[in-house]
Order: sequence, then structure tokens, then C-alpha cells
Amino acid sequence: MKRNNWFKVFLFASLVFLVMALIKADYLKIPIVYRWNYLRISFFLLFAGFIISGISWTKVIKQANYKISNSSGIASIGLSVFGKYIPGKLWLILGRAEYISKKYDIPIKNTSSLSLNAQFISLWVGLLLGTIGLLLISKFDIYGLSALVLFALLSFIIYTPLFHRLFEYLFLRVTKRTINIPRLEFKKVFQVLPWHMLNWVFWIVSFYFLGGSLIKESITFNIAWGFALAASLGIMAIFAPGGLGVREGLLTGYLTLAGLDIADAATIAIASRLWFLVGEVFIFFMALYIDNYGKRKNIR
Repeated sequence: MKRNNWFKVFLFASLVFLVMALIKADYLKIPIVYRWNYLRISFFLLFAGFIISGISWTKVIKQANYKISNSSGIASIGLSVFGKYIPGKLWLILGRAEYISKKYDIPIKNTSSLSLNAQFISLWVGLLLGTIGLLLISKFDIYGLSALVLFALLSFIIYTPLFHRLFEYLFLRVTKRTINIPRLEFKKVFQVLPWHMLNWVFWIVSFYFLGGSLIKESITFNIAWGFALAASLGIMAIFAPGGLGVREGLLTGYLTLAGLDIADAATIAIASRLWFLVGEVFIFFMALYIDNYGKRKNIR
């Protein structure tokens, strides 16, 4: 299959699997909104977070001495954003890598490796922030310690060669498939870390305002950290396309630990899927505009 056709097939398939996943999960129910001003702030921060996610991905590519524009990075993120709903978990990573590879004539193995690096950095930051939140609400009980151990394990896997080899060996023994975990240098990660951190901060604060808009009582900011934890673990759940079901279950558990009753916790957790989907639709159409504008400009 030609590369131009490959991306079109990928784009169509991602949209089909998105619709199938959402219909099956029944997450398209619109909740009651008690504070519309909170919801408007939430969406503004959510959209900004998606734009920053495109910029943070661009920074990873530029760090490898490839000159690309921020608009191209945003377009690659947006056009492949629904790839995570395709079973297999790698389609989002491969989709944005393919877009950049085709547009800038960069070897696909290079952009794929950089895309996987960016995903690991994002997961690491999200899990760090989520672990901080869990420790704040549960101190060092079984939940906080479990998250701390998981974060430490992910850190060792990413940064330590010995754990690279051990994890790759165990993965081969369990799945009968080989995997090459990118070896990241902390110095290089530190250079792009602020953008990934800013991305998660925007989403975390956005989630706080979402929660505040959906329940009558006032809430503490401690609930906000739960989104980073649940979203990160949802991405790591390889059996659930897009983290569907996993993220909502984890969020409900976290929010009840943070002091919400089960009904309010479930309302916010389920609504968060539709809320984040609105952000994905926003960045998708923004990417379409950027991509089409670039093509028209080249024609002229």
C-alpha cells in the first residue's frame, strides 16, 4: 500500500473504531451542569492542553535535529488522535510518526522511535503527577504506595539499561513478541520536560473545573490529580482501546478516596470521557484546517 493511502486508511479506521467504542461503552450521555462558567473555563484549558501536546511532541522531534513547524506537530497529533481507539495501542504513536515522516521525508523508523519516546515521557510525567495526588489524599497507604512503586518501576524501565533488558526479556517470555524500549537520557528528557509538564497541568486544572461544574457542592483541588493518574494507567492498559472503561473505573475509585460520594464520583468519571472527546474533536478539526491550509499554500 502506498504511504499516502496508508494514512487515509488509518484515519478512516480510527474514526470507525471510535464510533464503535463509544456506542459499545455508552458514554455519550450529557450530564446536568450546575456551573456553566466552570465548564467554559474547563473547555478553554482542555483545548489549550491539546495544542500544547502538539508542541511538546514537536520539541521532541526538534531535539533530534529535525526542523519541523509547531503547526505540523499539532496537525500530526490531531489527525491521529483517534488512533488510540484502534485495538493495539500503537496506532496513535505510528499515526503521528507517519504524518511527520511523509511530510518532511524523515525515515519512518526515526519518527516512530521519537514518537515512542514522547509517549514514554508523557506517561512518566502523568504518572508522577497522579502519584503525587494519590499520596496527598491517601498518604502512604496501600494505594499511595502502589502508585509510587509503579512510578519507580516505570522510571527504571525508561532510564536504566539493566531494567530495559529485564523488561524486554519478560515481555518476550510472556507475549512471545520482542519489544525495544527506547533508552532515554535524563538530560535530554529534562530539556523537553517543561512542555510535557505544562500539557498535563492544563488538563489537570481543566478536569478540576469540569468536576466543579457537575456537582452542587464545592470540591477541593485534590480531585484534579486523579485525571493524570487514571489517564496514564488507562493508556498503559493494553487490552482496552483508548483506555475505555479503565480510566473511568480508576477515576471513580480515586474520587471516592478524595472524599466524593460514589454517585458524584461516577458522574464526573463518566462525563470526563465525553469531555475529553470534545477536546479530541477540537484538535482533530484544528489539524484538518492546518493540513488543508498547508496544502492550499503549497499549491499557490
